[in-house]
Formats: sequence, structure tokens, C-alpha cells
Amino acid sequence: GRIDKRMYSKYGDWAKPGHNVVTPQYNTKLVSANLAPKSWEDLLDPKWKGQMGLSTQVVQWARFAVAEGGWGIERTEDYLRKIKQQDPIWGKDLGSLHSLLIAGEFKILHWGYLRYVLQSQKKGVPVDWVRASPIMLSGPSAIMLKKAPHPNSAKLFLEWQFSPQGLAIYEKVTYYGAAFPGTGTQVSKLLEGLRLVQFDEEVELKA
Repeated sequence: GRIDKRMYSKYGDWAKPGHNVVTPQYNTKLVSANLAPKSWEDLLDPKWKGQMGLSTQVVQWARFAVAEGGWGIERTEDYLRKIKQQDPIWGKDLGSLHSLLIAGEFKILHWGYLRYVLQSQKKGVPVDWVRASPIMLSGPSAIMLKKAPHPNSAKLFLEWQFSPQGLAIYEKVTYYGAAFPGTGTQVSKLLEGLRLVQFDEEVELKA
């Protein structure tokens, strides 16, 4: 009862102790906080034309189009068409794009993982993220195998992992913080007040 039901499968076959949180990001040496975008729509401002990195991975947007709380297919497609007109600097791997953002190859990364920003900030790197709502959340998942040799040990471990102490340690080690309110993680506090869009197996199938 105390674990947010969005963190585990209704079929009892997976659970997510932390999230990959998708947000726009910017280089704070090149963009001041007051001029930084505040929303996904702000990234359509002509002033960011040619100044933005963008991953060619579209799976996040396919999920966002069909997930509950997302934008729906029509609005998502319309938005992506407009973003393409911003002449983004294309890349694929989000880790590489994050490094290029830090290096000043572009001012803004249209979307990336919040954990990269938090890791970089810890090292004093000039990068920040945008509290754009809604926020997309994806894996990773812990999955219970049907013929697991020690299912009770796995259940005991997961029971601990989803306790406040387990969630805190998981976040500290992996930077995948549980995003939902009440989990007590750093990430959940950073995301307070934002609409969260969760990807589950039904969304994956539709996407």
C-alpha cells in the first residue's frame, strides 16, 4: 500500500525502483537562467534555431503520444514537425549529446536524462535542466523471472529495495531516483508539482 502503484506492474511481474527522467537541458555558461526555456513550447522560439541538440531516438515521443497524461498523437506529431524546423544538431546517444552540450557545441539539449545533469552538477559542470511539464518517465525495471531459482530471496530483496532506505541507496548509486511523490528521493523533490507521464507495458505495446 505504501509503494506508489505506478512503480510496479498490476500483473506483479516488474517493478521500477528508479526512473530515467526526460527533460530539456542547457549550458549555463551560454544561457542564463532567466532567458532559459521554461516549457517544451519555449523550445519552438526562433531564437533557439540552430542552437539545439536533438537525439534521433523517437521512441520516447511515440510513448509520450500514447501514454496517459501525454499529448496524444496529433499534438506530438505537430510539435515534432515544428522542432525539426528549428534546424537541430542531430545526434543519437544521449550521453554523447550531454557531453557536446557541456562542450558548448549547442546551447540547449532538447531532451536528455536528468541523471546526467545531476551527475555533472556534482562535479561543478555548468549545466542545468528545465522544469518542463509534463515530464516523461521511463525504466529501468526489475523483472521477476517465471522460473527464478530463488523467488523468495528476490521478493525479500525487492521488499528492501522499495523501502525508503533502499530507494535512497539505489538513487545514490545509480542516479535513477524514484520520481513519484512520497518516495523521499532527491528526484521526487525536484519534480514536485510537475505532471509525470509514466511508460508501462501497455504504453510500450501501443508505441
